[in-house]
Amino acid sequence: MEFFSAVTSKARNYLLIIISMLLITDITIILNIPFLREITSFLFFTVVPGILILQLLGKDNLEFLKKILISIGLSVSILIFMGLILNSLYPFLIKPLSLGPVLVSLNILVIAMALSAYLKNKDTFMVNFFNLNFKIGDKLTAPIIFPVLFPLLAVLGTYLMNTTQNNILLMLMLFLIPLYLIAVVYLRDKIHPATYPIAVWLIGLSLLLMHGLTSAHVMGRDVHSEFYCYQLTLANLHWNIHDYYNPYNACLSVNILPVVYHVLSNMGGEYVFKLFFSILGSLTPLIVYVVSKKYIGKKYAFFAALLFTFQIFFIYMLGASRQEIGILFFFLAVMVIFDPELENTLTKKVLFLLFMFSLVVSHYTTSYVAFIIMATILVVPFLRGLVKERKLVTTNFDLILISLIFIVAWYLLFAKVQFTAGAQVIGTTAAATAAAASAGSGSGAANSLASSRGAYVLGILGIVLKSVPNTISVIVHDAIFATIMLGFATVAFKYRKFREKMDAEYLMGVCVSIILLVLFVALPYISIAYDAARLFFQVLIFVAPLFVIGAMTLSKIIKKPKWDVLIILVLLISIFSCATYMQYHFYGTPYSPDYDANGTVRGETYLYDSELTSVSWLNNNKVNGLTVYSDGHESSRFELVYGSNPSYKQSFFTWDTSFFALNKTKKSGYIYLGNVNVKYNQTYDVYDDISVHNMYIYSHLFKGKYRIYDNGGSQIWL
Repeated sequence: MEFFSAVTSKARNYLLIIISMLLITDITIILNIPFLREITSFLFFTVVPGILILQLLGKDNLEFLKKILISIGLSVSILIFMGLILNSLYPFLIKPLSLGPVLVSLNILVIAMALSAYLKNKDTFMVNFFNLNFKIGDKLTAPIIFPVLFPLLAVLGTYLMNTTQNNILLMLMLFLIPLYLIAVVYLRDKIHPATYPIAVWLIGLSLLLMHGLTSAHVMGRDVHSEFYCYQLTLANLHWNIHDYYNPYNACLSVNILPVVYHVLSNMGGEYVFKLFFSILGSLTPLIVYVVSKKYIGKKYAFFAALLFTFQIFFIYMLGASRQEIGILFFFLAVMVIFDPELENTLTKKVLFLLFMFSLVVSHYTTSYVAFIIMATILVVPFLRGLVKERKLVTTNFDLILISLIFIVAWYLLFAKVQFTAGAQVIGTTAAATAAAASAGSGSGAANSLASSRGAYVLGILGIVLKSVPNTISVIVHDAIFATIMLGFATVAFKYRKFREKMDAEYLMGVCVSIILLVLFVALPYISIAYDAARLFFQVLIFVAPLFVIGAMTLSKIIKKPKWDVLIILVLLISIFSCATYMQYHFYGTPYSPDYDANGTVRGETYLYDSELTSVSWLNNNKVNGLTVYSDGHESSRFELVYGSNPSYKQSFFTWDTSFFALNKTKKSGYIYLGNVNVKYNQTYDVYDDISVHNMYIYSHLFKGKYRIYDNGGSQIWL
């Protein structure tokens, strides 16, 4: 009796701790206490609501890392859907996403869930949640502590680079990461298993921070349209798809979610995208680690997670925030469906559906691919029953049906623009593929493919070789892709062996992922609609273990079976160097947006205050009806300023970013020049790649024009 009394008392104490934490968080928010408000609001509402849902579901016995990942995913899902529900109360609430409704709703929800979970599990409430078995024993502690240095170097390094253009700390970080990996491999028999997930998380976080904290403004291409959607929602404290009828604005991950984070934390909008989303994005490699660990063990799962982390799209993932959040939910859905601790329980189905619903409202294209993959996985029991047992097994049909109903309801009721865009994409892709097939491989249509978005696919095959650094990148990516395909061949030829280690459902996911990748290579016109790099990034949750298996097979082929880790390490360091553009740097071609002051990508994506000031001046002094002309990378400057003031409307500006590319004189209109144009006399044309030209060849375009504004970093001509 004393034992149960002690457990009940401990559970009651945990309940009081949660209520106290909520109260402290509320106080920091209401009193607007600097630093504490940002930290407590983000941590509490990104972790605790999900923990309480797991308690309600009675799943406090999961492995700690899984519990944290699922809890965070559930919390983010709650913030999105709670925001959507509040938003639907408009016009009864004029500003439904303001601090009052959001904070009151979250308080009611957290208190209700905490009390319900406690009353349901009085004897075990939160008692087993923090069951960390973290005994170092005779293992080394230095490999666990050392990676903490990486995020610190990323933060300090970006600050130094932004203020003085000194890249020494960032370069130190980029050198230390490969050296650390070598040390971990060398000491692999002496390090604690906890080293692997900690290292994966901190390395991923440092790379995201390196790019995210570069510049005081959001950086990338898609992110400026995403941030515009956020600014529109924030200006009204209400989301309305018709304010900006665009597929981006139907992604709740870039309007409602960041607005909720902003009103709770009072963090500047750009740093919600840069900092908060960096933390959320750093969780995705951990999910790859958890899923891979089940099939290839902890040590090799570490390498599989790093393959995901060292992708270009991961490092620059903050440039497409809607897909980042979509990938997070998709990976969580995959992790849940293959988690042996959940079995075939109602809890598994509830969690899977919540994450799939969250994915659908976060990013349309990621959800299309996810549904194709997950639907084929979920029908495996049906196929197995049909072939082996000669009977109909409808085990997962409820999941498929409910997911499909939600998708249809979402697109018809809230996001018709995404459905329309998807239909147009399918039509365009089919037409392009048919035209290419009828024209033949030697036609002009086929030859123009290299300049389309499918150029990435040809680059994988080594067809597009533009420079020595680019060739190095192509070779490395070819080697990675070949290793994955070798791993797939190994699994196929040794199916009986791997069937004992891998679920039939997981093998189905692997097969569908490979088929999709092969289709993108065999039919590059498909990538006009969806870049192959994004597809590869998304399916790595399934194919990353194949990379490890392929390296093992290669080591056996060369009769050096103990070299498998060495082969993996060489390939990982190579892909890391290419993803961070190190080969360009040491070849003498500045390219990186993060550590090269004169980097080509930095010139495109880095936003200067002088450029934004110039746009604001033009907005206040323009003559309506005149087009604004610029080169291919300046539109982001206009989008950032548009949303900063709700009185600015897109219709006020008609801009043309093909001015220099078309190279035709305009009789009337403004010519906008940014930092790169003014200080470096260069123009940028942005397609799949960045084309840089000298301004002198366009001097005739300025004849008869007058410079009406110049702040040293931007000019406007008329």
